[in-house]
Amino acid sequence: MKYLMLFVDNFEDTEAIATMDVLKRGKDEVIGASLMKRDKVLAKFGFEMTVNDVIENLPLDEFDALIIPGGPGSFQIMPTLPIVTELIHFFVKHNKLVASICAAPHLVGRLGYLKDKNYTVHPGFEQMVVGGNYQRDKGVVRDGNFITAKSMYYSIEFGLAIHEYFHGHDSMEALRRSCMGEK
Repeated sequence: MKYLMLFVDNFEDTEAIATMDVLKRGKDEVIGASLMKRDKVLAKFGFEMTVNDVIENLPLDEFDALIIPGGPGSFQIMPTLPIVTELIHFFVKHNKLVASICAAPHLVGRLGYLKDKNYTVHPGFEQMVVGGNYQRDKGVVRDGNFITAKSMYYSIEFGLAIHEYFHGHDSMEALRRSCMGEK
């Protein structure tokens, strides 16, 4: 599997890196795409990260899923970028997985894609989601082609849920055990 992970400045460090780590341990490919017109992005806590490429250079049909980390960038920068809406529309239209964590599910939900679906989001952002069944007490929720996670705390479970979507429960449990240092 090949995943497209979106990056803007002020992304949540753990949500991006832990998710990417879990998926790569599961032998899948994660391509980091900057929406900032440069291949370097700044994490919430000031670390500079070089991603694989800028979004304009990447052919979307090569990807099986779209992953959107949260953090301040997901609600301060991403809503102002038309490309974010275009990317979400593309992946939904092509029946591909759209996975978002923390505040980022509001980007999907504001477009109406979570209407009549179960979802979670960082508390306070549920008001920006059109319709849907907010699962406040759940850390990670999968409904159809959407996976949402509540906060940074659930980053590893989020990565495992994405892996399970494509590889099944047994493979996900094997990956979980491996991440825990078990056989």
